[in-house]
Amino acid sequence: MDYATFLETIRQALQTRLGEDLQLVIRPVPKNNGVLMDGLSIQSSDSSLAPTVYLNPYYTLYRDGMSTEAICSDILGLFQSSLPSDPFHEKDLNNFHDMKSRIMMRLIHTDSNQELLQSIPHVPYLDLSIVFYLFLDRTSSGQMTSLIHKDLQERWKAETSELLRLALRNTPREYPDELKSMSEVMKDIARQNLGSDYNEDTLDLLLEEEANFSPLYVLSNSSGIYGACCMLYKNTLKNFADSLGYDLIIIPSSIHEVLLAPDNNNMSFEYLNSMVMNINQSEVPKEDRLSDHIYLYTRADDCIRIIQS
Repeated sequence: MDYATFLETIRQALQTRLGEDLQLVIRPVPKNNGVLMDGLSIQSSDSSLAPTVYLNPYYTLYRDGMSTEAICSDILGLFQSSLPSDPFHEKDLNNFHDMKSRIMMRLIHTDSNQELLQSIPHVPYLDLSIVFYLFLDRTSSGQMTSLIHKDLQERWKAETSELLRLALRNTPREYPDELKSMSEVMKDIARQNLGSDYNEDTLDLLLEEEANFSPLYVLSNSSGIYGACCMLYKNTLKNFADSLGYDLIIIPSSIHEVLLAPDNNNMSFEYLNSMVMNINQSEVPKEDRLSDHIYLYTRADDCIRIIQS
């Protein structure tokens, strides 16, 4: 079964299970860096918003042997667990006053998102852009958000500067930053995957070599999603840099996190830029890439700059 036939087969099978009272729509959804995903939404007549499930990964599962029946059951389970506890309606979204506390921000790469940026309010920042979205709900399967487009901004009669002010206030509150050493992150991963076989003493021996190099720290938010924007939180970088006594090298790991290292002259900027570019091309999915350049935070002026080779 080719991909187009697969999409329609899944839509029809789900429509048969759910009945005609619900509307099932598959549409291309622009994601980060020009990536298009095929999103399936199941929408009822009393709500203008619906969770979206992306079908592209399911085609891979289908080709690996998963049946369409099992795929439909999995999708229905996702929808049921992601239903908002307090559904929104169009009139709610149009009320700017009621939406102010829900306006959040993300960071994306400017040059890689030119088409998307034409349709959404944004603020240029270095080689990146600050974009805005609405936080609608958290459910057992994740969170429900909606990117803010210019048509909604126009209905609100809101200036982009006001969206930025609100997002800078709201995002740290709803998504507080989390800063961990790379050792802590690796221990967390090992603990989750090894279970009863986890041995911290053994892992400490394996990580001992880190002490011979500039230590790395992972900065993200409490959800681990779109956490790179934590580098914009007030005083987050300043307080951490002051605690180390060094300026900070910022390595854009992905849109979800950045790596921080003290600028203690142990790391070559040229090498780091080359490393980021190579890892982006070989390891990071296109939709998760943030930038091919590292940045430098300087304590003297509390400022972030691009470091180019």
